[in-house]
Amino acid sequence: MEKKKIKGLIAPTVTPMDRHGELNLSVIDAYANFLIQRGVQGVFLCGTTGESLLLDNEERKKEAEAWMPYADRLKILIHVGSTSYKMAAELAEHAQRIGAHAISAMGPCFLQPKRAEELVAFNKRIAEKAPETPYYYYHIPGTSGVCVNMLDFLTLGDREIPTLTGIKYTSYNSMEMQECIEFKNRSYDILHGHDETLLTGLVLGATGGIGTSYNLSSPLYNRLIEAFEQGDLNRAVALQSEAVRFIELMIKYVNSVVSIKAMLNIMGIDCGPVRLPLQSLTSAEMKTLETELKQFDWL
Repeated sequence: MEKKKIKGLIAPTVTPMDRHGELNLSVIDAYANFLIQRGVQGVFLCGTTGESLLLDNEERKKEAEAWMPYADRLKILIHVGSTSYKMAAELAEHAQRIGAHAISAMGPCFLQPKRAEELVAFNKRIAEKAPETPYYYYHIPGTSGVCVNMLDFLTLGDREIPTLTGIKYTSYNSMEMQECIEFKNRSYDILHGHDETLLTGLVLGATGGIGTSYNLSSPLYNRLIEAFEQGDLNRAVALQSEAVRFIELMIKYVNSVVSIKAMLNIMGIDCGPVRLPLQSLTSAEMKTLETELKQFDWL
């Protein structure tokens, strides 16, 4: 297995559903082409944005399979995390069998591990079922409640998990993130997980990012990355500021999971409603959101 760092933007996809809250995989062709045209490098399936823990394993497998025809144009990263390592391991084995580029799992949100030893042991059970597939730990303490130090996790995981390739780092602890980037002469791929601070991640040494808003904001962020790589920091800061305005709108409507699905619906990608206990926007909220979206001429 060859470990390579991801460069560019990865969009965490929503899970398309019909009006009854069941999977509607027929939308994925239009959705995939929409993302390709907007310049993302890959997709992160069945993560937080994809309402993953509200789906059962069979639904998650079907969704993953539906995206694989686009693996020649998009990197396919599949979130396999679950509160049970056995359920996650089943998904990991399936992801490798269908040819996913990488897998990832967040820490269990029930009876959360407190020590690196516990978290590494949990992830090791998952990763060993996909021994030929790069493995990313999904660090999102604000959602999972797992607050283990990531440098400790990398230090131990480096010895215990042969396929460990990096971390999807969704935390505002920039000191810890930099320590992880620098670990073992920058040998691990630390993907920046907060799109509202992508520029910070680039400055610290991250080469790729995974963020919900990239479903729509990727053209703007690609310009930001280009400005950063050209050394035009003032322009990069201005573009990050514009991106923050968009994210402020995104989180104004319930939360980013609800709003990004609503935004995609407005943009013509019919991804349907969110699944309970989440509540989709009302018709009035959708109209107001559509009006507010028009302020962004790059959409």
